[in-house]
Amino acid sequence: MIYRRFRRLKMISLLFSLFLFVLFTSLNVFALRPPSAASKIRDLCTEFANSPPPRRSLLLPGVHDALSAKIFSDHSPVLFLSGFGASASRLGAPDAGILTLSEMEDAARCAVAAAGRTPVIADGDTGHGGLSNVRRTVRGLARAGCGGVSVEDQVDPERREAPPESKSSERSSVFGVRVRPRPGVPEEMYICCRGGRAGGLEGRISAEDPAALAARDEALEVDGNEILVVARTDCRAALGYREAVERCLLFRDAGADIVYAENLRNGEEYVKLREEMEGDTPMMMAQLQLHGTEGGPQDQALYDSLDIGEMGYALALYGVTALQATISALQSTAKEFESGNGIIRSDQTRVSLSTFDNVKTTVGFPELNEFEKNI
Repeated sequence: MIYRRFRRLKMISLLFSLFLFVLFTSLNVFALRPPSAASKIRDLCTEFANSPPPRRSLLLPGVHDALSAKIFSDHSPVLFLSGFGASASRLGAPDAGILTLSEMEDAARCAVAAAGRTPVIADGDTGHGGLSNVRRTVRGLARAGCGGVSVEDQVDPERREAPPESKSSERSSVFGVRVRPRPGVPEEMYICCRGGRAGGLEGRISAEDPAALAARDEALEVDGNEILVVARTDCRAALGYREAVERCLLFRDAGADIVYAENLRNGEEYVKLREEMEGDTPMMMAQLQLHGTEGGPQDQALYDSLDIGEMGYALALYGVTALQATISALQSTAKEFESGNGIIRSDQTRVSLSTFDNVKTTVGFPELNEFEKNI
């Protein structure tokens, strides 16, 4: 009897010891696991929300390939892989639904790897089609390592309009921006800028039909990949400011992680929208420098990260600044290359060339050499 009792106690002791071992091992593994890209972005937005004024919004530069991501990762807390930029960089083509999801996923994988610990938000455009395509887009970009994905309410294929606060914004009708219908609003309101009706009912993304949000949850629960959804509306040009507000409120109420209204007409509209968006949902504001730094008409109001932070926006997106710089530098260099018969004389031109040593450092030769030396 005593022997049996002793064996029982010994077995209980061993099981309890095993339980403690598994528990503490799991806790240690969890503690050592690095934070996900999505949690980094969420923490940065929370830090912005809790910071006292004056608040500076997070600079969110648009990158277009691995090299631009590698360079900007040293200067910004978050990066945005621009569909406009990726289409230009990979295809030399406009951002008009030409870049495929597979190409965007490949660009995302390369950008994420090059950015290192800096999280990347990828441009999901319209979701590349209907509801099942939206699901595939969100989960695919989550698998690629992105911490966030933006999904917009334009009809596929998308079109880009001119920037806000510019005389050029009057040309938005040329691009024919069309947005997807929202339940509860008369269909006759959905007139695209060219005067035709906006279709795409079967593929709409609205707060009532949140395919992107459901895919976000699946990405975490099924695939184990956490990703945030940036819900974006482009309806301001076609349907007016009030409809943009209503859509942003619906995105917020549906559970979007970040809300983004494209191309409001002035700073007053952005301030008013932020005031109407009660609650803690972070918001993004995009800036596009329409004119170059070399001169030209300056009819556009631009805001820096402090201005945008004071308006209450956590993220200040400059989506194509890097692409603008790249195109300007390549075009200038190509002209000097031709006129100088292949020789670029930096002291005699406005073209500035990086030293070759800096090129090797930027792409990572010193780290590679150090790694090989220690093998």
